[in-house]
Amino acid sequence: MSKRKISNIFISLILMLSLSIVVFADGRTPGTDSRAYANSVVDKKLGGAANINNLDSYIIGVVDMKKVEPMSLGGGYVIVDMGANELILDGEGDDLRVYEIDQVFYGMDTPEKYEVFVSQDLQTWVSLGTGLGTTEFDLAGSKLSWARYVKIEDRETNISGRAPGSDIDAIEALHFGEEPKGAVSVPSTPGFEASLSIISLTALLFLVRKR
Repeated sequence: MSKRKISNIFISLILMLSLSIVVFADGRTPGTDSRAYANSVVDKKLGGAANINNLDSYIIGVVDMKKVEPMSLGGGYVIVDMGANELILDGEGDDLRVYEIDQVFYGMDTPEKYEVFVSQDLQTWVSLGTGLGTTEFDLAGSKLSWARYVKIEDRETNISGRAPGSDIDAIEALHFGEEPKGAVSVPSTPGFEASLSIISLTALLFLVRKR
């Protein structure tokens, strides 16, 4: 075997070893406490005509590295509720982690870009910035001490294929806790506002009749 061939083999082995170190040296570990993860999908608008990753269950609950089933946004968005007593709290360092399928954390797929927003009431949203692949975010710059809802907007323009756009596997609060006293939260149950309007109208008619 020539010296040149041996040299090429040696270089290839070094490159393979370097890649392995990059993939497996990620010190981040998914939490196992289900309370830290998203509870339900409040709203979503997914794109991509051939998108098969569209079930709510794909983005809810803890990370399962053995069964990766992400929600593909396909140029759209998703809003999740973390839970009334499982709010994202502003603690030391990063407070939120979005698990988007990538080479570093998952060892598969190309990382894709998205933007993360948080809210306390589903009305006012504050951007925490953009992510690429599995990324951490900090509430510190948002002027919010806590947040209940998370909105992820896809920033990818290529929405072709069966898994278009950003592929979100899970959303985890790295610091979480109960709702602060005096905080007013907006129920995420579909049709809540409509039901409230009907109840209010019924009560008003009742008062008018009574008079």
